[in-house]
Amino acid sequence: MSAADVLAGVLVLGLTAYALLAGADLGGGVWDLLARGRDAPALRRLVAESIGPVWEANHVWLIFVIVATFSGFPTAFGDIGETLELPLAIALVGIVLRGAGYVYRAYGDGAAGGEALWGRVFAVSSLLTPFALGVAGAALATGAGRADDPTAPLRSAFGLVAGLLAVAVTAFLAAVYLCRDAARSPAAAHLVPALRRRAIGAALVAGGLAAVLLPLLWRDAPAVADRFWPRGAPFAAVSALGGAGAIVLVWRRHFVWARLAAGLAAGGVLWGWAAAQYPDLVVGRVTVGAGGAPPGGQRALLIAIAAGMVFLVPAVVVLFRVAARPVAPISAASGDSASSTRPASSLRRPRRRPWPGRPPARP
Repeated sequence: MSAADVLAGVLVLGLTAYALLAGADLGGGVWDLLARGRDAPALRRLVAESIGPVWEANHVWLIFVIVATFSGFPTAFGDIGETLELPLAIALVGIVLRGAGYVYRAYGDGAAGGEALWGRVFAVSSLLTPFALGVAGAALATGAGRADDPTAPLRSAFGLVAGLLAVAVTAFLAAVYLCRDAARSPAAAHLVPALRRRAIGAALVAGGLAAVLLPLLWRDAPAVADRFWPRGAPFAAVSALGGAGAIVLVWRRHFVWARLAAGLAAGGVLWGWAAAQYPDLVVGRVTVGAGGAPPGGQRALLIAIAAGMVFLVPAVVVLFRVAARPVAPISAASGDSASSTRPASSLRRPRRRPWPGRPPARP
């Protein structure tokens, strides 16, 4: 096994971490967008409380994947940048607007617009980001990206269904994770039945989209399809078993084990795709062997990654342990979306004193 092969495997692990952690955060935004009825403010508050301590740190895995691809597979990085600029730009804008929407809604106090507006920005961006990333991933498998036609990936049926599947998987992860968070707080326990239904519904939708995707795989990505049964099918089976197990565990209220099963379901999709696509990084254009940096550079990169993980992984573990606390009390009857979506840890900033010589602001 070459250094390029090992590095490709490390990239898949980084993508898995991003999908399971940041993906669930994005799925929380999907449920924020779809929240309706009397419990909508409480659900939005639960989403904000659950992702608040970790949403920004979870994007470290995406940054890791980008930097490692740039350093270890520069040819692939250049090809991806030239041919997938539109879906990746949509994803990037979505990530930025999602962060801005969350911060301004939670802490802005109306300084940059109403909290309802920024809440909508947060929710819509949370939907667009996984969709665009799913389209981009599908284009790697089909080779649909073209430097002279940025819209080509968005016109592929395979890519569009893959984008919808990514949204469904993130919503599924978020609902399963939120079941545990709601169950740990007596004030949020009334949300558990609805979240269980959402988790099961999202799992069924994701399974249906995966079934639709398979025939499109043979039509639009024959090279990957030919390698799917000997390589990807075992991971697809793991994904199916994980999804079925998560449904049963959610129904039986074993939420900790349900999280693990949901992670297997989502990870199995990613691992099966990676196994079937290997050794291609971009099908038809760039392979792991031909698109990599010099072997010495890849080995040095692997050493640097290993050294960095010695510090990164314990820090992430500590962050999650500190953040694993019961959700603050939620008023189910409250219709005030401003108070229902602000994290309990946030405090209103004191009014700033005027600059010398400037009259005080009107109340």
